[in-house]
Amino acid sequence: MIMLSSPVRPFQGAPFRWLLKAIALGALPTALIVWIVWPGGLLPVIINALIGAFCAVIIWGGYELASPWLMDHPRRLPPDRAALLSLGKWIVLYVGLVALCLSLGNLVFRINLLNPFTVLFTGLIGLLLSSLVVSVRTTSSLVATARDLEQARGQANLIALKAQLSPHTLFNALNTIAALIPEDPAGAERAVEHLSSLLRRILQALELESWTLQEEFQLVRDLLELERIRFGDRLEVELELSPALAHRPIPPLMLLPLAENALKHGFRPKVGACHLSLRASGCCVTVTDDGVGRDPAAPEGVGLRTVRERLEAMGGACAGPPQRAAASWR
Repeated sequence: MIMLSSPVRPFQGAPFRWLLKAIALGALPTALIVWIVWPGGLLPVIINALIGAFCAVIIWGGYELASPWLMDHPRRLPPDRAALLSLGKWIVLYVGLVALCLSLGNLVFRINLLNPFTVLFTGLIGLLLSSLVVSVRTTSSLVATARDLEQARGQANLIALKAQLSPHTLFNALNTIAALIPEDPAGAERAVEHLSSLLRRILQALELESWTLQEEFQLVRDLLELERIRFGDRLEVELELSPALAHRPIPPLMLLPLAENALKHGFRPKVGACHLSLRASGCCVTVTDDGVGRDPAAPEGVGLRTVRERLEAMGGACAGPPQRAAASWR
C-alpha cells in the first residue's frame, strides 16, 4: 500500500507553542520598525507591537484552520489549475482576514490615541509578516508532498512493471531466442529486437501520465510479434486503429495485460489456428480471441486487476466474458 504522509499542523499539534511563535513573529518586527521609523516613546511601540501580534495570530490562525479547504481540489484537476484554484481561495480568505483584523482591531484596541495611518501601517506589517510565514509553510508543505509523491511514483513504477509484463512472457521469449540461435540466427536477432523494443516502450510508459493509442497499439504489436515467433503461422493478429483515433490520449500500459491474458489463457492450451483482434472505437478498445477462454472460477490476475482498478479510478471500466475484454475510459 502506498501512503502519503499527512503532516500535523502546528496549530493542532502544539497550540501554545504556535501561539507564542505567532505573537513573537508579529510583535517583535513590528515594534522594531515602529521604533526606528516613528520614535515617540515606549507606549506607541507597545501598542503597535500588540496590533502586529494580533494581526499575525488572526492571519496565521486563519490559514491553519482553512488549510484543508485551501488545498482541497478535484482529483482530476490538472496541477496548474489546482494551484490557481488554491491561490484564488487564499486571496479571498486573505481579504476576509484583513477585514477581520481591522474590524476587531478597532474594537479591541480603541485606537483613538494614534494616527489612523500609523494603525494601518502597523496592521499591514503584521499581515505582511504573517503572509511570509504562510508562504514558507505552504512551500514546505508542497516540497514534502512532492517528495512523498516521488517516492510513491517509484513504488508505483515497480508495481506497474511487475503487473504489466508477466514473468512467463519474458521467460518464454528468452527461451524462444535461445532455441532460435543455433537454428535461425536471423530469427533470433529479430526476436531480440522485438523484446528490446517491448521493454524499452514499457520503461518509457512508466515515466508518462498518458500517451497515444498509436503508441499503446505499437506496444501490443511488439508483444504479438514476439509471440508470433513462438506460435508461428498459428497466430493470426488483427489490429484495427483508425487515423482519427491514433493520437487520442490513453493511460499507458492498459492494453498489454489484456493481450497477454488472451495469449496465456486462450491460445496456449488450444490446438490449431489462433485469432486475436484489437479494435479501437471511440473511448473503448475491445480485445477478442477465439481461444479456449479463461476459467470464470479462476481468481483475477494481478495484471487484469491493475487495469480494472486504474480504469475505475478514472471513471472507466474493464469488462467482458472470458474470450472478450473491453476497456473504456473517459
